[in-house]
Parts: sequence; structure tokens; C-alpha cells
Amino acid sequence: MLPSVARAERPGKGHSLVHVALSGHRGQFVFVIQPILGFPGAVGAFERSEVGGEFGYSRFLSDEWTLGISGAYHASRERSEQSGYTLTDDSHSFTARVGADRYAFIDDNVALCAGPGATFTRGRSKVDDSFITDEDPDATEIGLDGRIGMYARLGKGWAFIGHVGQVLSRTSGKASFGKISWWSSTPEGALGLAFDF
Repeated sequence: MLPSVARAERPGKGHSLVHVALSGHRGQFVFVIQPILGFPGAVGAFERSEVGGEFGYSRFLSDEWTLGISGAYHASRERSEQSGYTLTDDSHSFTARVGADRYAFIDDNVALCAGPGATFTRGRSKVDDSFITDEDPDATEIGLDGRIGMYARLGKGWAFIGHVGQVLSRTSGKASFGKISWWSSTPEGALGLAFDF
């Protein structure tokens, strides 16, 4: 009877996990240099670290495998002030992920997990200085990611959960006078709480 009671504490087939976490990643963005005085203009790319939050839902399809969806919102702000001149560079992005994770339980309270996923991210940056505000076009990122993490139960029905991962993606963006696309490989990660039922 005791082993069956202990086994019931471990999430398994038919159980669900909902998680809320703090997260971060390297966002992909587009910038535009507007045409002026005969210069045709240019479209360029850059990356920036962003922080934010993540919310996700996973379902155990077996005692080891989950299928899940998640969404994350990240943002960043860089502010520079010099001799009465202020420059603020903001960015924000939203990421949606669909993926699978394989759980390897060490005991009923602790598991390692790892798995692949597909991601879609859309982000935008905006520069605001003492004279003008310039909002750049959207950058659209489509990629695959791999991640490894840990599940550590704190009490009945809730646990710490976290992961680190790597995203391999292709990003594109366009302005009225040109477009750009590029490949990237960037890190991401999250740490938060998971609730199972």
C-alpha cells in the first residue's frame, strides 16, 4: 500500500502541469535607416537581451512524455542621458512555443526533463530621443529549440520548475524600401513554479 501512495504523488499519464515563470532570451530585431538626401536607406538587424515572463500548459501523454504549449512576453529598455540629450531604446517581443519534454524521475519529487520544440516570435524596437520617435518594423522569428530542465516538488501539487535552452531560428523583417533575413542561434531560459493536477 505504501508504494502505491508514494507513486500517486508523482505526475504521470493523464496529469497536467501549469507553470508560471520568470524568463529571458536574446531577441532578434530589425532597424531602419530612412532614405534622406539621395541616400536610399537601409534595413539592418541586431539582437538584444530581454527579460519577462512565461506561462505554459503541459499534459502527460505517458508517465514520461509531455506535450505542451507556452507563451512568453519579454521587454528591454536602454536609456542614455548626456548633456541634456536623452535617448531611450525600447524593445518588446512575444514568443509562442509548442513542444515535447521527456521526464526522467530520480524519485517521486525530483525529475530531469529535456525535449525539442518549435517557436514563433515577433518583436519590435523603438528609439525615442529628444527630437523624434522612430518605431522600427516587426521582426518575425521562426525556429526550433532544444532545452533541458528540472522539476523539484515543494509540496503536494506544486514544484519548482526551470530550464535552459538554445534556439536555432530564421528571422525576417521588411520596410517599404527593402527587407532582410538572417539565421541565428541564441540562448533562453526560465525559472518558476509548476502546479500539477
